[in-house]
Amino acid sequence: MTFASMQSDFAALNTQLVGLSIDGLYSHIAWLRTIKEKIEFNGMKNIEVTFPLIEDITMNVAKKYGMIQPGESSTKAVRAVFFIDPKGVIRAMIYYPLSLGRNFDELKRVIIALQTADAYSIATPANWEPGDDVIVPTAGSCGVAKERMDSKDESVKCYDWFFCTKKLSLEQVKNPPVTH
Repeated sequence: MTFASMQSDFAALNTQLVGLSIDGLYSHIAWLRTIKEKIEFNGMKNIEVTFPLIEDITMNVAKKYGMIQPGESSTKAVRAVFFIDPKGVIRAMIYYPLSLGRNFDELKRVIIALQTADAYSIATPANWEPGDDVIVPTAGSCGVAKERMDSKDESVKCYDWFFCTKKLSLEQVKNPPVTH
């Protein structure tokens, strides 16, 4: 329901949503109709799920992706979110036990951080939010390490040869360079 209510937010991040459920097609139809027609929760009402929902009653996909967690249930998949890039590579995974709801602000932050890291060849530190400083890749040679430590470049702050940060504005994060 929350994914569906935020589908346009994810689309604005060039992200396509796809759901997977180990329930059957008719359960999906009933579940989606109930969400649309009967559920009102956290300010959400009349929510229509329009992204693809994959039926996995054999649990083949859920098992291959490790979504059946020991101690949870042998017939219920955990809530898992996979961040798959345009090349089909899983870049991040977050698993939630059945008793824990997802944090959608965090899911959006992960997408933005991955896209920012790719666009600028940087890493994001713990608790990074768009507009915060980012981590410059570690120097690959003694010469580059020395250059960094001797540099007068005020846009890069080096704490030591292996750990340097730089400013990356919110505007830069929102408008990354176009790569082809």
